[in-house]
Amino acid sequence: MRFRLLGPLEVVGPGGPALITAERQRIILAVLLMEPNRIVPMGRLVDAVWGTSPPPTARAQIQICVSIVRASMAKVGLPDVIQTRSPGYLAEVGDDELDLHVFERAASDGRTAAEAGRFDEAAAAFEAALGLWRGSSCFGGGTTSTALQAPAARLDEQRLAVVEQWADARLALGLHQQLVARLIDLVMQNPLRERLRAQLMVALSRSGRQAEALEVYRRGRRELIDELGIEPGEELRRLQEAILAGRPDGAPPVSAPPAAQAAPAMPAAPAAAPAPAAPTAAATVVEPPAVPRLLPGAIADFTGRDDLLARLKAALEDATETSYALRIVSITGKGGVGKTTLAVHLGHSLANRFPDGQMFVKLRGPSAQPILPTRILERFLRSLGIPGSAVPSSIEERAELFRNLVADRRMLIVLDDAIDEEQVRWLLPGSSNCPVLITSRSRLAGLEGTSSVQIDVFSTEQALQLLSRILGAERIHSERSSALQLIQLCGNLALALRIVAARLAARPHWPLSKMVARLRDERQRLNELTHGGVGVRAGLAMAYQGLPSDAQRLFRRLSMLEAAEFSSWVAAPLLDIAAAEAEDTLEFLVDAQLVDVEVVKGRRPRYRLHDLVRVYSQECLAEYENTAERAVVLGRVLSTWLLLVEEAHRRAYGGDHTLIHGQAPRLALDQSVIDRELADPLGWFEDERASLITAVRQAAGAGLDELCWDLALTLVTLFEMYGYFDDWRTTHEIALAVTRHNDNRRGQAAMLYSLGTLHMFEYKLDEARRRLGLACDLFHQVGDVHGGALALRNLSFVDRIQGRLDEAMAGYEKALVMLAEVNDSTAEAHVLSNMAQIHLDRGLIAEGKQTMAAGLAAVERSGNRRVRAQILCRLGEAHLQIDEVTEAEYVFTRALETVRSVGDPVGECYALRGLAIVRSRQGSHSAAYEMLEQAMVIASRAHETLAIGRIQLSLGEVAADRGSYERAKEHITAALDIFGRMQAVRWQKQTLRLMSDVCAASDDAAAAAAYAQASSG
Repeated sequence: MRFRLLGPLEVVGPGGPALITAERQRIILAVLLMEPNRIVPMGRLVDAVWGTSPPPTARAQIQICVSIVRASMAKVGLPDVIQTRSPGYLAEVGDDELDLHVFERAASDGRTAAEAGRFDEAAAAFEAALGLWRGSSCFGGGTTSTALQAPAARLDEQRLAVVEQWADARLALGLHQQLVARLIDLVMQNPLRERLRAQLMVALSRSGRQAEALEVYRRGRRELIDELGIEPGEELRRLQEAILAGRPDGAPPVSAPPAAQAAPAMPAAPAAAPAPAAPTAAATVVEPPAVPRLLPGAIADFTGRDDLLARLKAALEDATETSYALRIVSITGKGGVGKTTLAVHLGHSLANRFPDGQMFVKLRGPSAQPILPTRILERFLRSLGIPGSAVPSSIEERAELFRNLVADRRMLIVLDDAIDEEQVRWLLPGSSNCPVLITSRSRLAGLEGTSSVQIDVFSTEQALQLLSRILGAERIHSERSSALQLIQLCGNLALALRIVAARLAARPHWPLSKMVARLRDERQRLNELTHGGVGVRAGLAMAYQGLPSDAQRLFRRLSMLEAAEFSSWVAAPLLDIAAAEAEDTLEFLVDAQLVDVEVVKGRRPRYRLHDLVRVYSQECLAEYENTAERAVVLGRVLSTWLLLVEEAHRRAYGGDHTLIHGQAPRLALDQSVIDRELADPLGWFEDERASLITAVRQAAGAGLDELCWDLALTLVTLFEMYGYFDDWRTTHEIALAVTRHNDNRRGQAAMLYSLGTLHMFEYKLDEARRRLGLACDLFHQVGDVHGGALALRNLSFVDRIQGRLDEAMAGYEKALVMLAEVNDSTAEAHVLSNMAQIHLDRGLIAEGKQTMAAGLAAVERSGNRRVRAQILCRLGEAHLQIDEVTEAEYVFTRALETVRSVGDPVGECYALRGLAIVRSRQGSHSAAYEMLEQAMVIASRAHETLAIGRIQLSLGEVAADRGSYERAKEHITAALDIFGRMQAVRWQKQTLRLMSDVCAASDDAAAAAAYAQASSG
C-alpha cells in the first residue's frame, strides 16, 4: 500500500517513504486522502489548515504546500498523485493503494461471512483488517486541524467496532478462554464501552470464572455512574442476571438484540380547556368579526434560512406552552439582510399554531419616522372589531383594552422594524398564548425576557440558491463565475441580491457579466442597486439620518480607513475626542447595525464596515467633509498608528534598540487604551498586521514620507520574527518610492538598509550587499551614526556568511565603536555575538567564549531576552565544539525556555537544534531525530532558510551516527542544495566534509574522495 491513514500518516513509493514533515503539508495530504479520487475544494483545505482565521495569503500558501508534497512524492516515484482540478485538488489513488480502502473491504468481508455463519472466515477477515492499524488514525489526536479531528475520531470508532465484531466471531468459535486476556486490555482502554465489557463477561462466564465476570459488571456499573451518572444498559443487566441465576452458558449471545419491550401506554388525553372568562365591559362593545390575518404575503422564492427558521419556530412554539411568562423573540440584523422576509415567512408557516390570527405592523412610516404606539394600538383595536367611536383616547386605556381582547386568544404578533424598546412596550400583550416576534436593527437589550436571534448576510451557497430560484439554475450555472462576482459585489446582502436578480430577470438578454461590470464602479454601485422604488441606499440613509451628529461624523470617517477591519481605538483620532467617549460612539454604530463586530476567542474585537455600507459612508464623507478636513483626520489616525507601533516594539524588545526613527509627529492616546491594546505586543502586531500594511500604503498615498518610512521600519519587528517577508518587501518598496519622490535621503537610507536586511534574511547576498552599501553611503552623507552602524553590522554579516571572515571582523569592530557612541546595547550584543561566532569558526574557543560574555553583559543592559537567547545558543555551540556536553545542555535549555516565553519561533528552532545535538552526543539518537524534525516544522513555518539548512545538516549527522547512511545522504544533499542557493560558503564546506565522511563509512571511497576534494576547494 502506498498511502497509510490508519496510524501516523505515511506515503511509501517505489523509492521508499516520502519525507513530509511539515504539519500543514500533512494536513492537506490527509484531507485529500480522506476523500480519494474526489475533488476537495480549495476552501475546505484552507479551513482544514487555519479554521476560521485564515491569513490573506492562505490560497497561495496551500498551493505552495501542495507543490512541496508533490515534489516529496515524486522523489519516491509517485509523481502524479495530486492533481489540480477546479475548484481544488484531487488525490488519485488505486483500489489497493490506500490502507483505509483495504480495511473497509476486509471488514465488510468479515461481516458478510459472520452473517452466513462462517465464523472462522469472519475472524480471519477481521484480523486482516485490524492488522492494518499502526496506532490512532492520521495524527493520533495531535493535529490542530479540527477538520481532521472528526474523521480521525470516526475512523477510530470504526476500528473499535471491528474489534467487537472480531470478538463476537471468536466467541462463536468457542475461543472464549483465548479471548480473556485481550478483552481485559480492551476494557481497560475503553472502560465506558459496554459492548466490550459484555463480551468479557461472556468469555469469563463460559470459562467458569463467574465471580470475575460479576466483578467486571460491578466495576463497569461504578464507572458509568461516576463518569456519566447513568446505569448500565439492558444488555449488561440481562447478562448479569443470567450469571447470577447460575446459567453461565444460558446468557444470550452478545450480538443478539435485546428482547422487545412492551410499548408504553399512550398518554391520557388532556383535560378539556376551561370555558373562556366572561368578556369585560370594554370587550362587549362589539362582537369581534373574522379573525385578523394581517401578515403580508410570503415570497415564493424564500431561500437559505433553514437553521434560523428552526430556531425561531422552536422559540415561538415553546412560548405557547409556557404557563405565564410572555415570550418575545427578536430578529436583529443590518438593513437589507432579510429580517422582514424571514419574519413574514415564519408567521405564515406557523399560522395553524395561532388560529385566532396574526397581527402585523411596520413601526416606521414611509419617511422612516417612527409610528407612535398610540396610532398602532388604534389599528390593532380596529382589526379586532372595535369601532373608531369605541377606541379609548389615552395610550394607557388603548393598551389595556388590547391586552384584554387578546388575553384568551392564541395569536402571533409581529412588530416589524422596531426603533427602540419604548416603542415596543406599549404593544405587548399580557398573556403567554400570544408570543411576539420583533424585527429591529437594534438589539433591544432593554426589553426584559427577549430571546434575540442575529441574522447575517447570506453565505455564498445561499446567495447562489437565491439567484438560481429567481433567474433559473441554468442561467446561473452557465455564468457561475459572474454570479459569484455579483454576490461579492452585493456583499452577500439579501436586498441587494434581490434587486440585482429582479433587474436581470427583467432583462433576460443581459449576461450576468454586464451587471458585474456596472457594479464594479463604486461611485455608481448604490445607483445600480435600485429597482421598482426599492434600493439599498434608502435603507442606509434612513439609518444614517437617525444617528446623532457625532455618530454620523464617525460613520463618515470610518470609510477613510482602507483596511478591511479595525480596532475600537481608531474612533478617538477620527473624532479627536477622548477614547472612552469615542468608543461609546462606535458601539452606537454597532447597535445601529452600521458597523459589524467580530469577537474571536483570544483576539481583540474586530470591527468592519459591510462593503455596501462602506460605499454609502464614502458618499457621505464626500458630501459633508472637504479634502483638507479629511487630510487632517487621516494624519491623526496614522500618527496614532506610529505611536502604537513604536510602543509595541519597545515592549517586545525592551526599548528602541536596533531601530532608528524619523521626525513625524506622534498623536497621544489614553494610556489605559495603550496598555489594553499592547498587553501582548506581539499578539497585537499579528492582529493588526493587515491594517498596518494598509496604513503604510495610505501614508505614502497622502505624501507623508517621514511617517511612512518610520512606520514601515518599525514593523520589521513583526515581519522578521514571523517570516512575513512579502509584507516586509511590499511596505518598504512603497516607503522607498515616496522618500525618493520627496527627496528624503535619510528615509531612503533607512529603507535601503531594511531592504538589504530583508535580502540578507532571504540569503540573496549579492543584492543585500548592494543595498546595504548604498544605505551606508547615504547614512554617512546625512550624518546618521546609528543608521550607519546598523547597516555596517549587517554588511559584515554578509561577509561572514560568504566566508570573508577578515572583512567581517573589521566591519564588526568598526560598527561596535559606532553603536557604543549611540548607546544601542542590543545591537552591540548582536555584533559581539557574531564576532564570537567568527572566533568559533576559526577554532578560537576561549576568545569566542570571552566575546560572548561581553555580548551577554551588553544584552543584560538592554533587557532584550530574545537577543540573550541568541547568544546563549552560540555559547552552547562553543561548548559542543570542545565536547562540554553537560554545559551545552544547560545553556540550550535556558535558551529554549527564553524563546518560548517571548514567542520567538526562529530562536526556538535553533535552540531545539542545539538540544538535539546534545541528545545525539549522549547516545539518544531517536530523541535527537524527533527533536530535529520538530525544529524543521518550526523553521519551515518561519521560512528561515539558514535554519532549515542547518537542521538538515544535523539530521544527516544523527542519521549517520545511527548507521542510516542512505537517509543521512538525503538530508546532507538537501542541506547542500540550500547552502548552494544561499551562497553560504562556510556551510557548504562543512556539509561537503560530512558527506565525504558518510560516503567513506558506507564504503563508497570514490565519492568520499570527490566530496573531500570539493570541500577543500
